[in-house]
Amino acid sequence: MEIVDRKFYEGFEGEPEIHFIYKAKEQVKRLTIWDGYFDEIMYQIEPVDGYWTSLAYYYHLDIGWCEGNGPWKVENPEEALDQFKTVDKTSLGSKTAEVLGEILHLFAEGIKNNAEIFIEED
Repeated sequence: MEIVDRKFYEGFEGEPEIHFIYKAKEQVKRLTIWDGYFDEIMYQIEPVDGYWTSLAYYYHLDIGWCEGNGPWKVENPEEALDQFKTVDKTSLGSKTAEVLGEILHLFAEGIKNNAEIFIEED
């Protein structure tokens, strides 16, 4: 069974979108967001000792998930979750802060249930 949540893409049809995909056994959850929300969130993540790490590394170097080769598996979801947790929600717009909350929930649930997590740009 697949559950698709597109509420954070409504009104942005035709613009780039990002899919966060959670796969555990027979269950698939897909969170589709406007890429502007993702950009706003990722710009808030700081380098560690002057270097990009984890998901921020792939984001800032435009490799992995954004190469258009289909869903890209997040190999270190715990590290990505930790990075998302560093973002100060008060520095984001209200809708973007809500999106961040959904991303945090998806990653936390995926880790808890030993699911695979993917990101795809469309």
